[in-house]
Amino acid sequence: MRRILIAGLSILFLGTQAIAATAMTGKELQALLSDGKVIVLGGPKEGYSGELSVLKDGTAHGSVKLDSGDVITIDGVWHISGNKFCRTWKGGRDAGKEVCETWNKTGPKSVTVLNGKENIGKNSWK
Repeated sequence: MRRILIAGLSILFLGTQAIAATAMTGKELQALLSDGKVIVLGGPKEGYSGELSVLKDGTAHGSVKLDSGDVITIDGVWHISGNKFCRTWKGGRDAGKEVCETWNKTGPKSVTVLNGKENIGKNSWK
């Protein structure tokens, strides 16, 4: 019983470390985005897909097509704050509100995007 408990705690501890270690740092985000980058949003099985041009002047423009066929235009501003990508879009569900996202690495050119603890999608780039 004691071995099982210790093994379980070890897995929990190591799992927590692995999750924390996958978050992109502010330096990584800055290096990725400071010269501008086209970000691919969503994809198969995500319910949406699109592209976002993140420009070095702190603006961003793009669109997302939902599986329903609806298209949402993305337009606004962004900046890096600490280890978060912060954005304020003019439209959509968060219109006019600053949202600061954590980007957790899922591969060398892909992330899962979190708003707090809520998974809000996937991003990738070339």
